[in-house]
Amino acid sequence: MKQWLAERGVHYLFLLFSAVLGVAVAVVSVWADGAQGADKRQWALIAGVSAFGVVLITHFEKRLVEKGKKRAEDRAIRAEAGMAQLYTTTLRPLSDKIKALAEFYATAAPLPSMLPAQTVADLDDMRKDILDQVLAGAVDLTAPPMGPSYLPRARCSFYLYDAATGGFTLEASFPGYRPPRTVIDPVGAAHMKNEILGGGGKTFRIDGEQVTRSYLIPEGTGYEAVIAVPVIHGTQEIGVLSVDAPRFADFIDPHVTLMESLARILAASYALK
Repeated sequence: MKQWLAERGVHYLFLLFSAVLGVAVAVVSVWADGAQGADKRQWALIAGVSAFGVVLITHFEKRLVEKGKKRAEDRAIRAEAGMAQLYTTTLRPLSDKIKALAEFYATAAPLPSMLPAQTVADLDDMRKDILDQVLAGAVDLTAPPMGPSYLPRARCSFYLYDAATGGFTLEASFPGYRPPRTVIDPVGAAHMKNEILGGGGKTFRIDGEQVTRSYLIPEGTGYEAVIAVPVIHGTQEIGVLSVDAPRFADFIDPHVTLMESLARILAASYALK
């Protein structure tokens, strides 16, 4: 509250001065209309000074707004640069090491083919918890909620790939009130397999410039931007992690690094299966 008053106090002070001077111009003009000679010139001078004050205050207010916008842009640029550095120098190397450790462990000490039912259930619960945090984290870190509703604007989904059938099914999605397709049809499955999972995996992005449309975003869903990344453990193609946003501008280049890092963390959890 104090910060809001500090930022808006000057604005409202200028607005008050401008209103007072505007009223003064109107009142003085009425008085000057009935005056004569020196009195008329005096009232006219006062009206002119008041009008000039209104113009001056309007100019200062405009300059203040422009400086505020410039500060906001500078903060946004610094925040984006800091986020890019954080994702590139911290999150990506860490997710790579976690994925490599999980793959090494899965290869060196694979789980027995027969596990107690409780152990299987515990592993599934832990894996689901990681998946839920990955989905929610992707939404919060790409297109965070905005007022007045403060509902999540992005949507993140994970599709499991079935190598036997070549199909994809929805494993989980966040938020739950606007879910995507539960099953991908053959045309979409071919798109996801060939353009995302195929060839060792590659990131697919609808950015509005190089790529403007895709099967991943049907018309009328309220989303237009996509970052879809492969989830792969060794040579095993596990699935596709996809985040959607309402506008192309919601996604920036560091978000690609973020999604790729989250996909590696997800792959590590599926390696221990």
